[in-house]
Amino acid sequence: RMHNTFEAYLVLGLIGILMASDLLYDGARYNLIQLYNNPGNIHYFNNPQYGSEFLWTPVSVGAAGLISGLSAGATTTILNIMFWVHICTQLVFLNLLPLGKHFHVITALPNVFLKSLGYPHEKAKVLDLEDEAAWEDESLGINHIHQLNWKQGLDLYTCTECGRCKEVCPTYTTDKPLNLHEFNDNLKHELLDNADNIIRKAWLASAIEHSEDAAQIEKLKEESNALNSQKQLIGEVIAEDTLWACTTCRACEEVCPVAIEHVPRITTMRQGQFLMAEAYPKELNPALKGLERNGNPWGIGYDKRADWAEGLDVKTMADDQNVDYLLWVGCAGSFDDRSKKVTTSLVRILQKAKISFAILGIEEKCTGDYARRVGNEMLFQMMAQENIETLNNYNVKKIITACPHCLNTLKHEYPSMGGDYEVIHHAEFIDQLVKAGKIKLKNSLEGTLTYHDPCYLGRYNNIFDQPRSLLRSVSKGGLKELERHGRESFCCGAGGGRMWMEETIGKRIYLERSEEIVRQQVSNVAVGCPFCMTMIEDGMKELGKEEEIKTMDIAELVEKDMV
Repeated sequence: RMHNTFEAYLVLGLIGILMASDLLYDGARYNLIQLYNNPGNIHYFNNPQYGSEFLWTPVSVGAAGLISGLSAGATTTILNIMFWVHICTQLVFLNLLPLGKHFHVITALPNVFLKSLGYPHEKAKVLDLEDEAAWEDESLGINHIHQLNWKQGLDLYTCTECGRCKEVCPTYTTDKPLNLHEFNDNLKHELLDNADNIIRKAWLASAIEHSEDAAQIEKLKEESNALNSQKQLIGEVIAEDTLWACTTCRACEEVCPVAIEHVPRITTMRQGQFLMAEAYPKELNPALKGLERNGNPWGIGYDKRADWAEGLDVKTMADDQNVDYLLWVGCAGSFDDRSKKVTTSLVRILQKAKISFAILGIEEKCTGDYARRVGNEMLFQMMAQENIETLNNYNVKKIITACPHCLNTLKHEYPSMGGDYEVIHHAEFIDQLVKAGKIKLKNSLEGTLTYHDPCYLGRYNNIFDQPRSLLRSVSKGGLKELERHGRESFCCGAGGGRMWMEETIGKRIYLERSEEIVRQQVSNVAVGCPFCMTMIEDGMKELGKEEEIKTMDIAELVEKDMV
């Protein structure tokens, strides 16, 4: 086990008592029937074809040997004592079950059965920010324990405290304060402390829904409000640093044996902090102001968004919207000098394959992914609505993007706001081009090559094989996998808004990942995400390996290898 508690040992002890008492009870039965001619006329199974039941219970027969020297009376006493010890222990166990971690014995199966389908976890809901009542009762996001939905509460009861989540968590393994076991445990104890009130509130909500008497409804609402938990979850139950340490990488959810969805709970609690408490790391402000003013976290003038395309003969949708694909460049691909090279490589690949595409240019804005991950739902909705209006005006149907964060937001979060598009990551699209024979590769890359799986590409969107197929096609030496790869890949540390926050506690996550890459003794590391590119390159520079190990995007490697 990765995590042990007194309760765990207590339950093991109770299970041990149940097993021992059961075996000794059966052993006493055996001795009374076989050695003492069954004085109490005890019923037992004895079939002409299959024989006595004791032929099929060798462990119980072995236990009988331990007490074979006792008299018939003493053996009967053992039988009666073991019967009552077993029954009483069972009753104690059943009473303890709902109060401790072993309640997962009851809740695990329904929790797994009721897990999210079609997406790794519950999708973020679009909050009604114009609902005055929601602002008044602090119900935007999660601020108090009674605001958890039923699935989030079930998740807390289902935690087995196995510790797998924290062992794969990039924050915990680099000495950050986020320990998901303690996070869940603290919330569960707060939930248990408020259980009676929450149950009463559910009854009152049902009564309000079915009542037509205005005065009665108002009275019921007052009673319900009086039952609200007064504790602020962040600050009184969960520490602030703990909440903001999460990179939303989903490694925890991937290894959880009972399908607990950690990330939606964390991001919704961030919404509560941002919208209701206005308590969030102030170092987020420069990037958020950049989004508000110029549509990108760098805060660079929006009129420079298409400067990277100068001389590349790239059309904008304003020039010609009769194209097959929109190339969604993203903020990094438009403004970050390193990522602009990736965008250029992608454009040249598309042009080589004669793909009909265009960009939005200065009409493109950040998808709002960053704003939503840090809890600024208001800014996310504003940016999403503007982008959706632009995309729908151009009747966009298919989108290519090199950023997994843009991919995830456009593909999974925009539909709930009216933006339905077919969105594909550039690694998937290029792989299709290669397999269709529209571009040919020379397999010319010298030196060993490895691949870092971006969290939002792999664990969120299940894209693992296509990047590897491309990399094997460009590398002479094939692909050398990292120790943690695929679904078990280790986060670069940039997700969940952490790209715009400093790591002041513990070891830097990108450094941990970069050291793992260095241990593989490779010449090149491929990435498929602009944030991963930044973090891994920073790690290589910090380790003095930037010349020895080249960090390249998949598009750059393919462009260099094209015939």
